Amino acid sequence: MSGPKPDYPISLTEAEGKNLEQLVRAQKSGQRQVMRAQILLNANAHPEWSNQQIAKLARTSDRIVRKWRECWVSAHSIADAPRSGAPRRFSPSSPCASHCHGVHFATAERGAADSLESCRASSADGSQHARPKSSLQQNSRTLAQSRASSALALPELATPS
Repeated sequence: MSGPKPDYPISLTEAEGKNLEQLVRAQKSGQRQVMRAQILLNANAHPEWSNQQIAKLARTSDRIVRKWRECWVSAHSIADAPRSGAPRRFSPSSPCASHCHGVHFATAERGAADSLESCRASSADGSQHARPKSSLQQNSRTLAQSRASSALALPELATPS
């Protein structure tokens, strides 16, 4: 399977080759990075091979091989390009993220609405608010109250006839 001679010849230094081989062998490497490293290592080891031959060995398309050859020649990097789009608006480290997200689902609707309002108000003025009781504490209090009321109701029902 011969093809045109590649437009971007790859020549790796010994250190670059070792780094790419280490990336391929690492168990925690992302598969995209591994495939890119394999493409470059094969292109370096076999400069006479066409993009189609390298693509067949890497189980990808020759277009991908051409792309990563070009990226390596221009930037000496196999990292993804930065993504476009708006910056994130939510930060997991914001003060309300730990207090208001998912904690108040079991509370009454009014209580949950109040806690969300207090969270919005505290984030608006920058101050911290006191953490309301968790739903587990509220549920155990409600359970104790219902047991007490049912214990009072049982003697009334259990009167001999």
